[in-house]
Amino acid sequence: MQAQAATPEQGGTLTVPIITQTFLEDFNPLNGVQADIVSGTMFEPLWVQNTMAGEINWRLAESFTYGADKKSMTITLKDDLTWSDGEVLDADDLLFSLAIGGDDIKLDHTGQWANGVIESVEKVSDRAVKINFSEVNTTIDWYMPALWVIPEHIWADIDDKINYKNPNPVGSGPITEVTTVRGNQIEICRNPHYYKADQGLPYLDCIKFRQYSDNSQIQPALMADEIDWGSNFVADIDKTYVEPSPDTHGYWYPANDLWNLYMNTREAPFDRVEFRKAVSMAIDRETIVDLATYGYATPESSVVGIGEFFGAHFNDKVNKKYADLAEYNPDEAIKLLDKAGYKDVDGDGYRENPDGTEIDFDIHIVNGWTDVVQAVQMVTEYLADVGIKANTRTLEWSVYDAALKDGTYDMSFNWSVTNGQDPIQAYLNYYHPARVGEIWHANHGMASEELGALVDEYSRIDDQDRREEILAELMTFTAENLPFVPVMSNATWFQYNTTRVDGFPSDDNPYVHPNFYNGGSKLLVFENLHAK
Repeated sequence: MQAQAATPEQGGTLTVPIITQTFLEDFNPLNGVQADIVSGTMFEPLWVQNTMAGEINWRLAESFTYGADKKSMTITLKDDLTWSDGEVLDADDLLFSLAIGGDDIKLDHTGQWANGVIESVEKVSDRAVKINFSEVNTTIDWYMPALWVIPEHIWADIDDKINYKNPNPVGSGPITEVTTVRGNQIEICRNPHYYKADQGLPYLDCIKFRQYSDNSQIQPALMADEIDWGSNFVADIDKTYVEPSPDTHGYWYPANDLWNLYMNTREAPFDRVEFRKAVSMAIDRETIVDLATYGYATPESSVVGIGEFFGAHFNDKVNKKYADLAEYNPDEAIKLLDKAGYKDVDGDGYRENPDGTEIDFDIHIVNGWTDVVQAVQMVTEYLADVGIKANTRTLEWSVYDAALKDGTYDMSFNWSVTNGQDPIQAYLNYYHPARVGEIWHANHGMASEELGALVDEYSRIDDQDRREEILAELMTFTAENLPFVPVMSNATWFQYNTTRVDGFPSDDNPYVHPNFYNGGSKLLVFENLHAK
């Protein structure tokens, strides 16, 4: 954590942008409707895995311990925790928050009930809860930060927990008091009963969330000093943002998650691996990165399913064997398509399926995500060059989200869980059958019990050699079958303005990965921020 020369005075407001069509009076952490507003700063996690610092930052919990047989974990909360309404936050709340995931899989944000790891939970003291596993497990601590710890005295009587709006939220984080709700602005201020208040935290009084329809609206707001912390793509940032105000405008773009073109392999033409391989070789990743992201992202040079964030885990042998699939080679793509029977039967310049049916599909992306929208548009142009007709289809988040989870898309451009604690988390969300319908990355049609068993085995053992073998098997499966095409490792979009607020992480002071959309990372940044 960043060291302060002296304890800053309290006061000030942080202003951040959110891309949405309108804000809602909905502060339910369980439904994800406004997760970026409530995660971390309104509802704190048990702990934060600070991968950049290589340490655990303890939040509501003070510790966890695995049982001697590795078939249980006991989580102990800090002493003297309270909710923002002054009620005690204790093991009853933690037990309740864990148990509801076992009652309803939609409330299991850890995924550990859904994949069969958690067998039961029990209270062992006023501050401790024991989680019992169905079998040996050594990695469940990776997933516990995703648990929403919510107040039992509020939520126990709520029957429909997903659709409840939670208009008067009671939280645990540094900001909990909703002072403004308008379609274009939400302001949330200091928790009057925050457990770190005796340390002078938080330094800032409030966070003001401002609504923008897309990135193109955010860029001028950044230039005009209306935003303190930006997490969006900015075109030509050195010239447009830093040069006009070099003393107060800055950015830091560390490597982040891998973005993939997910394909619905249950449907033609994506049901044949020859077509999927042709798609991979038809696209020019370097040009997409240069033009759509101004070179800030990293073009992917492998198709194994993990990106540059996990570069230390690459298997050189597997990467080399399948490297040609990540190379821009439209001539080879055309040969593959011709050989597999995808030909232009009617002479319109586009190929048909081998049975003569039309190929004409949409690639989903969220409206307003200007950099990745441009990337998708470029993909459609590259596909057209090899005779494949594809269209860019921009959607509102809720439609995009549902199509990915339900598996009703043709092709969709989306990120992956390749920026966590371990690369196995990516494959868990790609291939474990328990994640199908629960996450954006699993409903491509190739999740299976066999692959899920490999992921589960990895989680039960601490034999590093066997773990590397399992990763190699999953990488090989991904490269040979290509249910998705890796395109680029995105940058972490992070712009900061120190006109009013200071204490941001930077390349010179990298105390945490500056990912606003990760509640834990956002919380650690916010805790360091103070008014100038």
